[in-house]
Amino acid sequence: MPPQKHKMPTSIGKPRKSGVKNYLEFRNVDRCVETALYYGFSPLPAPLTLTRDDREKARSLGEEHESATGATGIAEKIALFRYYTDKKLYDSPQPLLLCSELTGTGLSKKGHAVKHFFLDIMGGSKSIEEAILIKTVWAILSEEGHSNMTLGLNSIGDRDSQTRFTRELVSYYRKRIALLTPSCRTTLKVNPLELLGCPHEKCLALALEAPKSIGFLSEGSRTHFKEVLEYLEELEIPYSIEHALTGSRALSTETVWNMYTQEGLPAKMAQAEAGETRELLAEGFRYTIGRRLGQKRDVPGTGAVIFLRRDKDKNGTRVRIKKPNFLFLQLGCEAKIKSLQVIELLRVAGIPLYQTVARDKLMAQLTGSEHLKIPYTIIMGQKEALENAVIVRHNVTRAQEIVKISDLPSYLKKLKLA
Repeated sequence: MPPQKHKMPTSIGKPRKSGVKNYLEFRNVDRCVETALYYGFSPLPAPLTLTRDDREKARSLGEEHESATGATGIAEKIALFRYYTDKKLYDSPQPLLLCSELTGTGLSKKGHAVKHFFLDIMGGSKSIEEAILIKTVWAILSEEGHSNMTLGLNSIGDRDSQTRFTRELVSYYRKRIALLTPSCRTTLKVNPLELLGCPHEKCLALALEAPKSIGFLSEGSRTHFKEVLEYLEELEIPYSIEHALTGSRALSTETVWNMYTQEGLPAKMAQAEAGETRELLAEGFRYTIGRRLGQKRDVPGTGAVIFLRRDKDKNGTRVRIKKPNFLFLQLGCEAKIKSLQVIELLRVAGIPLYQTVARDKLMAQLTGSEHLKIPYTIIMGQKEALENAVIVRHNVTRAQEIVKISDLPSYLKKLKLA
């Protein structure tokens, strides 16, 4: 049977100036940036700087959200949105995958210097974006030497889902208000979602029987979360549902998650009676930002912050970025699900690759690659995905061959270009 043919556009047009660096502008970079580039993220020209106005806007939303290691989550999203609108990045093909450092460093609970490395996918609302984000974070942390990692995640749904859930949660706790401490009664009035993670003994017992956010999801939110879990299972990333994860009350929607490393304990033993036994490595959530800041434009996104240990006077391992010799294209649902496996397989094999798997349409996937003059294209359609194969095509001669995914790294290396 002849291979399935895929039409390729003969002209893509000139790349737009997007306010992010071109792939070929990179030379020696931190290894975490190299991994992010491989998964399609583009670093901002300079680290994000939080202004006083960013922090004031975060406070005006009723949020002073601080992560376990001190990263200002909401103010960072506001700063990123400011950059996104100032540079008119909404005119670029969406979604945009961006990464940045936050100026300055913090200290972990154990006194280690920590760099906050942010990854954000802006302008999209599909489940593949959470999968790309989580897989990229997982790959970066693996390169940093972390092992025995696990993912805790939850879905709080869209705004309507959250409203129904919060109403039921408040009713549940009000019926049991006599069991709450004075401080927890105040929390119930200010932010009832925080009670789900309260460490007080009586609150822990109440949280076990409290309503769960995933029980109030709309049909669209339920489908979205189901797709995220399907991606995680395909990627073989271990996860558990953590009902106490509710994200930022100001911005969070849909999927919220934390990534941990554990001290030799299985996931179900991550929190022993003696206290917390796992270390938070990264956290992320989906959000919608724009109109809540008084802007006309609403931008959906999903983002994460990774807490990287760094000596105060040193950066991470520096690596040199190579020009990619292969462009990866995917077409169809099944292909999209398998695509992240292929990308990770080639990354581990050290084969330079350019891809924009977060985009669906062929033209959108090709945009931005024309200046790289890549000699080969790897194509995965529905048929190839079902057969665990890809098409490798020479972009000049148009000669092509079907290659099994398991054989792909060795096949590409034989082309003497990787």
